[in-house]
Amino acid sequence: MTQELISLEIVALFKTTKEQRQSFCNQVIESAIDGIVNPLDLHLQLKCMEDIVKQITSNQAFKDCVLEESQKHGSKSFEYQHAKIEIKEVGSMFDYSKSNDAEYASLSIESESISKKIKEREAFLKSIPDEGMEMLDKDSGEVVTIYKPSKTSTTAVVVTLK
Repeated sequence: MTQELISLEIVALFKTTKEQRQSFCNQVIESAIDGIVNPLDLHLQLKCMEDIVKQITSNQAFKDCVLEESQKHGSKSFEYQHAKIEIKEVGSMFDYSKSNDAEYASLSIESESISKKIKEREAFLKSIPDEGMEMLDKDSGEVVTIYKPSKTSTTAVVVTLK
């Protein structure tokens, strides 16, 4: 068997229904929890699968090929195996810089200025001591205590594929 044929046979194993995919996922998760497989090995394998899927589905030649095959069905929307397939415009973007609208240009500059001021203020707030800092509120004239922002995070395993 050629490597190409083996690769296609592996991909074909995942032509499943939603329920079959959910069952598969549950079995894999339980195998890791129960110690049947090493969770770190499994995690690395899954990251490799993610990378493979991303490489294939982001390839323009592959996207063109899928679109061409979909168009053979003669409809913008059709059922195919365990899926609904739709051909539609996605990721629309507008380039307002070519609109020649002075008000838009002015608002854009104002927005950039405000964004810069917010980032500077956020940096300042992060630097406040844990016990807080008293400051004069310019609007009310009151002295108020301001505090550094609260921080939350999640511990996770980060994988960089090589």
